[in-house]
Amino acid sequence: MGLIEPASHLSDEARQFLADFVPLPPLDPTDLDAVETARRMSLANWVALNEGLEGPWISRPSTIAGVPVVTFAVDEHALGAEQVMVHLHGGAFVLGSPTASAALAVGMAQRTGMPVVSVDYRLAPEHRCPAGLIDIVNVCLDVLASRRLAAIYGESAGANLSLAAAVALRDRGAALPSRLGLLSPWVDLTCSGDTYRTLESADPVLGTLDPPAFAAVYAGPDTAGPDASPLFADLAGLPPALIQTGSRELLLSDSCRLESALRRAGVPVELSVWDGLWHGWQLRHHLPEAGKALDELAVFLTGSHSRRLSA
Repeated sequence: MGLIEPASHLSDEARQFLADFVPLPPLDPTDLDAVETARRMSLANWVALNEGLEGPWISRPSTIAGVPVVTFAVDEHALGAEQVMVHLHGGAFVLGSPTASAALAVGMAQRTGMPVVSVDYRLAPEHRCPAGLIDIVNVCLDVLASRRLAAIYGESAGANLSLAAAVALRDRGAALPSRLGLLSPWVDLTCSGDTYRTLESADPVLGTLDPPAFAAVYAGPDTAGPDASPLFADLAGLPPALIQTGSRELLLSDSCRLESALRRAGVPVELSVWDGLWHGWQLRHHLPEAGKALDELAVFLTGSHSRRLSA
């Protein structure tokens, strides 16, 4: 990855990833034809990678509250468990799907025994904020009508939507998830954090992305609004949250600022910074570091961890 050598303590697999990674070509998120092509190519790449997922798991596509979802579980019996997790995929609000991010849903289903409902929410540029958020809230409300929502979690844009959904559920007076998992969160769509510039050359995944362009196609001119940028929302009363980020993360500033904002709001929060890792490494299930990150996430989301949270 250019002139920046991988950290010596990383696994051989992680170091090889950094050495071999070929950045995706720049994408204009306003060009729907280009976006549709990128979606097809990205999905094919993720499906090929996820064919290597080990262990027992099944997936069941359906709709909840009229919204397409895919539910992942270890077996048919687990699909009916009383407690459910909701997963929200990443993709800068333009790309991604439950199938593409299956590694995160399967990983949690296997580690917790709970079914994971991954929401195929509406994407930009066809559907701007808050269309996708409305889909997610409706799914959560439907789930809550008959089951307990153990957690909402997601990566990147999905972490943004996880936080925004919790705020929306609180504002409705609905039951909240017991925990929030925010992986490599993109929560400031004004892109004002320092690491958008200082770590641009260090993050192999987001280094070629134009975050302001994706933010604008999703949020329009109001990128600072709380629906689009939940960093700026009233965060009081939310459930305990785990934030995972990497030290090569273009969005590292978002994670650090979010931890401070949650603490100020009185929300128990844990910030877990993984040295030498990059945006969304948790999806690369063949990396030992990904497995360890999901172990940490599963322990937190099930409430069985012993570390003290700051608030």
